[in-house]
This record gives sequence, structure tokens and C-alpha cells, in this order.
Amino acid sequence: MAAGSGDILAFEPLALEAVRALLAPPPPPCLSLYLPTHRTVPDNAVDLPSFVHLVEALELALSATKPRAEIERLLHPFRLLAADARFWRHARDGLAVLAADGRGRVFQLQRPVQPLAMAAARFHTMPLIRAVTALDRCDVLALTSRSARVWAGRIWHDPRGAVAERLDPVSLVALPGSGPVEQLTPADVVTPETLEPHRVKHGMGPTGDAATAFVHGGFGSKHDDVDRDTEIFLRHVDEIVTAQVSTRSESPLVLVAAARLAAAFRGLAGNPFLIEEYVDLDPHLLTTEDLGSRIVPVFTRSREARIAREIRAFEVARDRGLGADDLADVARAAVAGQVAALLVEADRFEVGRFDRGSGAIEFDGDPVGDLSRTGDQAAAGGEDLFGAVAETVLAKGGTVVSLSRIAMPTESGMAAVYRYA
Repeated sequence: MAAGSGDILAFEPLALEAVRALLAPPPPPCLSLYLPTHRTVPDNAVDLPSFVHLVEALELALSATKPRAEIERLLHPFRLLAADARFWRHARDGLAVLAADGRGRVFQLQRPVQPLAMAAARFHTMPLIRAVTALDRCDVLALTSRSARVWAGRIWHDPRGAVAERLDPVSLVALPGSGPVEQLTPADVVTPETLEPHRVKHGMGPTGDAATAFVHGGFGSKHDDVDRDTEIFLRHVDEIVTAQVSTRSESPLVLVAAARLAAAFRGLAGNPFLIEEYVDLDPHLLTTEDLGSRIVPVFTRSREARIAREIRAFEVARDRGLGADDLADVARAAVAGQVAALLVEADRFEVGRFDRGSGAIEFDGDPVGDLSRTGDQAAAGGEDLFGAVAETVLAKGGTVVSLSRIAMPTESGMAAVYRYA
């Protein structure tokens, strides 16, 4: 079901923008349901019954304060999803449904989540924050001396291993006034002439600001001609991809090309999003699926290096009094907008109350149980303190990185780097 203003139930892709939109709470109660799901039979036979049990737990929580008609209105998005047989045949690894005022938002996740049902004043978004921080968006440039193609990709990082969820071709405009194409070729910028082997189209960059002109080269050897024409083509590719792809997506760009061509391209490229490591293969030899599997290790190593820098930044900041790992201290700093970056332990859950005015926290102490087995207990009504602090950091413009327990630099499950000003 496509998202729209009139939809009672909207399916949408997971993205940081979507999570941020959930941080401003609608009128309560806010209903949050999370469920690990399965892609194949017979494992997926348990998914719908578990979902129904969680909905029953939400119903029990609402029945304490709401009349039957209001309960049914609030649960209508969940009823719709339960009746969608096609959805349950094509589940992924996890499911999140967040609903309020009779309207719901559905996210299918690439990683399992803990089963959970909560009815509270705000949505429980921490599982989504963890999932979105495990998602890398990337651009891929597949380059030969005769063609260049670009894909936009999504890579999921999971303890079980990273995977390229999909690669979508990106259309490019090779010349001003021309239509979009799926690949660039040397013919876009180099016109071979019998007597003028270096008659080159000039001023045909991505912006189209310069008028069309021709640059005439000399009559060097055939090898020199090819090298010169290739260099012209590579510069054109760099300009087009930088202007039309990277500056818009701001995603890391990985190059797939044979070593000699990759070296030439990297030597002249001015794209600030081009990462250091590349895939040393001729892309003509790869299917789209092969391309996805080849770039995953590159982005995995890039992500590991980025996380290492985040951890080192925290350690330096803590030594200088500009970082903290105590939940209460971080909570107060988050409310004040002082947290620039937050490292938080994945799957850490502490029930309590969080004052978003003062930053004060209060632990409840009662753990949230698995309600997906019977549905005979009311859904939780408290708040996840770790999630509440992470949400506050995002709302104040900070960044959040979710790490496994073993990767965390602290035992508290939280590590914050403060802003300098």
C-alpha cells in the first residue's frame, strides 16, 4: 500500500528522515509494535500469530481507559495488516508498526528486532534508530574506457554480515539539452575525425554554462590518441557524477574499474565523496548482483574505520572533559543540545521516565517481557530511557551510532561527545 495523506496504513522505506518525523509525538496514545519476522516457509508460519498476540497486548492496555469503539479505531491499522495475506507471505527479517489516531506507519526491516508492544505518550523509536544507523546509502561508479554507469545502493550492516539490499541505476544527463541516459560514453565528449583525431567537444560539462567549441590536438601516436581521449572522457565522467549524483546524495562513492583505469581516474577526480578504496575489476564482467556483493566488503571496511574514528573521538573528548558515559549526565546534556555524537549499545533497554524539559531520568526497574507468545498481558506503558536520550540527541541535531555491546567503549552502554560551544 503506497503512502499518502488519506492512507490509514502507510508502508514506507526506512530512512533517517522518517525516524525524525516520528519524534514529534501525535496525540496519545502512541502504539508501537515490533516483531521479528521470517522470509520463508515454514518459519514464517509463526509471524502472524505472534503479531496478533502483540495486538492483543495493545488492546488490553487500551481497555483500561478507552471505550470499545475508540479501541477499534486506534487498532484499525493493525487489523488491516493482520488481514493482508500477501504481506505475510513476503515478510523480511523484522517489522515495525507505529500508529496513533487510527493511522499507522509500517517499516519492513532487514534485521530482526525484539518482539515488543508499547502504548505510551510517545512512539518507541529506538529499534528504528538502531536499524537506520545500520544502513549505509552509497553510490557506485562502474567505469571502463568506453562507458560509465552509476547505481544508488543501500547496504545493511548486521552482526550476521553486511548485504547490499539493492542497486538502482541512476540516469544521467550527458549533454545540455539532451535526455537522461543510463550510461556515459566517450562519444559524449570526443568526436573522432579522419584528419583531426583530437577534435574534442569542449564546454559540454554538466552545468552547460560554456558554449560548444572544439579543441584541436596534434597527430601523436595511436596509443597517445587513445590515452588523451580517455583522459577527456574520465574528466567528463567526474564532472557529471559529482554534479548530478554526489552533491545531491552526499553518499560515499565507490569506484569499480580495472587498476590502470582506476589509477588514472583517481588521479584527476575532484569528487569529495569518492572513497579511497576501490574494486579492481572490469565491471563488464559483473552482473548487478555480482556488483552488489563486490562493493559490500569495501563499505564494510569504510564503516569500521568510521566507527573507529567515532570511538577515538569519544576517548579524546572524555579525557578533555568534553565527553561522558553516565546515562544521567548524557540525558541532561542531550536536553540542553550539547551532545554532538552519541554511541549507544544496541538492544540495551532500560524502562523509566525521562523529563524532556530538565533531562532528569527515573528508573522503573520492571523489565519489558515478550508478549508475542500469549498476548494475555497488557502492553508496556513506560519509556525506554536509552531510546529517549537517543531521540533527543537526533531532535537537537546530533548524530547517533548504534554499536554491539562488544564494540562499545563503555560498560554503561552509552558514550557521548559534547559540542565545543
